[in-house]
Amino acid sequence: MLEETVHRLTKSELEKIQEEDLLWITNPGRMGDEDGITFIIKESNALIIYRVDGLLYLKENGDIFLNDIERQFPKWFETWKHQKERDYHGKYQYLYMGFGNGLSIDNSIYKEYKPFLDDLVEDYLKDKGEEEKKSLQYVAIYQVWKKAVLKMAREKGYIIK
Repeated sequence: MLEETVHRLTKSELEKIQEEDLLWITNPGRMGDEDGITFIIKESNALIIYRVDGLLYLKENGDIFLNDIERQFPKWFETWKHQKERDYHGKYQYLYMGFGNGLSIDNSIYKEYKPFLDDLVEDYLKDKGEEEKKSLQYVAIYQVWKKAVLKMAREKGYIIK
């Protein structure tokens, strides 16, 4: 269901998106999602999901580079740069997802979203042993974050465009 609602965009379409509308955005890592980002904006009561691939290896997107995303969403990039600093407070909460991948969540929706994420992470790890739970805690976020967005959207009455 989620993949059917993911939109691809051109550079000119990207340049029209305002960072204040950005609620979730991933950053690429060394494994998992090493070459793209997914981001979700809010437009009225709708959530719109975008995907840009080929940021580093230029396979699919054509004209969008990682530095274009950085320029369009400078507060996100600032959060990504300061992810390890406990005293950094920006527009987003940063969650590490393993192997360099990360998820930035706008503070305006973080408290609403976090319980949905926590429930799905717990469910993902429920049949694992304690050592395995520790080693997979970040990977679990990577695996379920989009499902948590969809679950929250359904329960809170957001429309997925």
